[in-house]
Amino acid sequence: MVDTAAEIAHFRSHPWAKNLITSEDYEPIITDSRRMKRSGEDGFFGKTLSTPTTIPHLITLQRRKIPPAPSEVPTWLPATKQDAAAAAKPTPGVNPPDIIMICDLGTPGVSGHPATAHGGIVATMIDEAMSLAVAAHTTGPVSSLESDDNPRGSIFTAQLDVRYLQRVVTPALLIIRAKVVGRLGRKFWVRAQALQEDEESAGGHLEWAKRKIVKADAMAFWIMTPSEKL
Repeated sequence: MVDTAAEIAHFRSHPWAKNLITSEDYEPIITDSRRMKRSGEDGFFGKTLSTPTTIPHLITLQRRKIPPAPSEVPTWLPATKQDAAAAAKPTPGVNPPDIIMICDLGTPGVSGHPATAHGGIVATMIDEAMSLAVAAHTTGPVSSLESDDNPRGSIFTAQLDVRYLQRVVTPALLIIRAKVVGRLGRKFWVRAQALQEDEESAGGHLEWAKRKIVKADAMAFWIMTPSEKL
């Protein structure tokens, strides 16, 4: 069972998370993938990654007023800085995100290297946040846990490009920001970033002012499949 109130209470003790949760522009929604279905769906995110040593606490915030995504194919993430500088059209940014996922990373259950989250876990968190961003443009916020169906619908990742910029430390808070930056019918292009606070600035008296660092940058192509084609 997903207890949103309990998750909010947990994250209120962290200045950065509290600041995000109390924003008037966002509202908490149920992270449906944290609920394992009777069919076995969401077992990885809802069970394997929902333990005291993996990701014990997680909450998702959705932007209250999400404008329609541009009806065009956006520029993909550039391969190099030179490519970015030479691009006629810049890659769409993430701000303001459609979805903000706040994750409390445990240890050692998500570690690859010592005190470092495995890259596959980071990609998983990004992918899940992206799925909720796509759902926000198709089904709206998840408001019920009574059905065994997936309220996000039949949406699938067709391509995911993750650029790992710095290690994601554990145990620590990880914030995922995701935004749909283009849509053509059933096709969606999504940008996302994974952020953590600067380790060097830990312990300061102005906790909310700690520098936020992008640890991973990603872009993906998603597609929504009619149920009859599954």
